[in-house]
Amino acid sequence: MRVLVVDQCSGSKQSPEWFDSFDAETIDDFSLPELRERERTPTYSAHDLYTGRQQQYIDVAVDRLRESGDTVDRYYISAGFGFVGEATELPPYEVTFQDYDTESVHERSSELEIQSDLLNRLDDDPAYDLVFLALGSDYYEALDLSRLLDTFSDSTMVVLFNREADAEQRPNVISIPARTAEAKEQGSTVIGLKGQYLKQFAAHRAEGTTIDSFTEVVEYCTTEPTRQSGLGSYD
Repeated sequence: MRVLVVDQCSGSKQSPEWFDSFDAETIDDFSLPELRERERTPTYSAHDLYTGRQQQYIDVAVDRLRESGDTVDRYYISAGFGFVGEATELPPYEVTFQDYDTESVHERSSELEIQSDLLNRLDDDPAYDLVFLALGSDYYEALDLSRLLDTFSDSTMVVLFNREADAEQRPNVISIPARTAEAKEQGSTVIGLKGQYLKQFAAHRAEGTTIDSFTEVVEYCTTEPTRQSGLGSYD
């Protein structure tokens, strides 16, 4: 199964104590290669840079899916650097879309070419069987979501979170609730719940389950399998 996971950057990031993380003004004044080449500037892969609860859970999920034989592409929407792959080397920075109002999110997203880079990636890759857009509301605003959803073929199952209106009238799109009530039911927090859903989904896949419809996707995201050998936990 080919799986695409679009994650988001987190407020918590890997960084040495002595380094002053770059702000939006500095990021906008210099190219990413120039920032990387600055003296005494640490860099980390996006995978290692983002240390939020959701990102850690999705780390576990992606590793487990790959171990189970699935082909997984993982990208991040970064308020600092745009649409980045998990291996992209980034310096520590202090910018999130939570710092912006909706109009400013749209403006910054356009400047960073997030939508076009994501669409170009979809054009370059074979069709995915399953897509998770594991984003918060501010990061969904960084996308022209309606246009993006229209680009997926009917055979691609697309999973959103807390976006019921966007899933309506689209038979290949579903929105899974991930709000306070669901977090309490799962024994989780809202900030980590989407990542926990993906981690549970991956645990089911590790047991050899098949995905034939959204019924299985929702069940596997929202329940734990009976056996969870070797699945890490960040609770």
